[in-house]
Amino acid sequence: MHKTADVIVIGCGAVGSASLYQLAKRGVKVLGIDRFQPPHDRGSSHGDTRITRLALGEGSQYVQFARRSHEIWHELERETGQTLLREVGGLYFGSANTHGQAHGSTDFLQTTINVAREHRIPHEVLDVASMRERFPQFHFRDDERGCFEHSAGFVHPEACIAAQLKMAARHGVELRTDEQLIHWENNGGSVEVTTDRGTYGAAHLILTAGAWLPRIVPELASSARVLRQVLFWFEPDGPHELFTPERLPVYIRVPDAGTNMFYGFPTIDGPSGGLKIAGEQFDCTTDPDSMKTEVSAEEVVAMHAVASPHLRITSRCVRSVVCKYTVTPDFHFIIDHAPNTERVWLASACSGHGFKHSAAVGEALAEIVSDDRTKFDLSPFQLSRFASGSA
Repeated sequence: MHKTADVIVIGCGAVGSASLYQLAKRGVKVLGIDRFQPPHDRGSSHGDTRITRLALGEGSQYVQFARRSHEIWHELERETGQTLLREVGGLYFGSANTHGQAHGSTDFLQTTINVAREHRIPHEVLDVASMRERFPQFHFRDDERGCFEHSAGFVHPEACIAAQLKMAARHGVELRTDEQLIHWENNGGSVEVTTDRGTYGAAHLILTAGAWLPRIVPELASSARVLRQVLFWFEPDGPHELFTPERLPVYIRVPDAGTNMFYGFPTIDGPSGGLKIAGEQFDCTTDPDSMKTEVSAEEVVAMHAVASPHLRITSRCVRSVVCKYTVTPDFHFIIDHAPNTERVWLASACSGHGFKHSAAVGEALAEIVSDDRTKFDLSPFQLSRFASGSA
């Protein structure tokens, strides 16, 4: 079997579904292929909620994506009647005396404040007395300060993916699920894709396969590591009303010498659903197909030990799941054409902060392959930065 499309997209999760939707809107004949049935829990885009924020401690180069993604999700909400984005505000806090390093930033909290000021993002810089008065859900130390961003909040990743795939299908996209990529090659004027079910040809190929991308593009093997992460839902210690989206923003506790970074969300599943919180680990790599999916009692105890000095939770964990990060050495994205061909584009290795940008990254890829240009500045995300040793 040999089918021809204008564009083939491999991996239909966060960025892949966004690419399909944006290409379909432009009238491009596009084929999407995924080895599972998105949205699914095998990759990086599940777990009910993901933080979205415009004041970005990772750097101002991401504001373009976050702002446009908010616009796209609101467009999808109007088209589908679903709630995808809730702007409940975001509190980022940590020590006022040390520089908390996170996601490649040497001072995550101060960079967040700087980006908010530079891009006129509504925010407030808060001292510890103000935080204690406004956010009784936390235990703040005397040496802490914070930044409250009014436009931050959370998105529902599974719903966002499903909405983009639904709208892509309405525009004529063919989606093939439970189909695994075997091989791809550039044949000069076209790209040929072989799966476990057939062979397909297209003018362009977009690779958005997340944790499996280093296998698909071997040149990425030295620039992307796959890491197992765990998400937890703990019982809140206090009245349920205090922890609802109406009272509790999303939050990030910036790391310092005494505390690892953790982040979390308000309750969205009623009094018994728990508060979703998570930390990050960047030491132990994993294989995307054989990653341990069980969460141990020791991991639950360790997460509670990190978060409970700062957040009002009990030791009871009502739920836990695992997900994957694909991380670059500098914690920044890769959005570039594959080595030695401009017909194949890839976007992955989002290093644990990618979903909030995914709708716009998909639009950028659609613009590139359909119009040969994009309104987004992709220069900070080129793969060549690793080859030059500048990372």
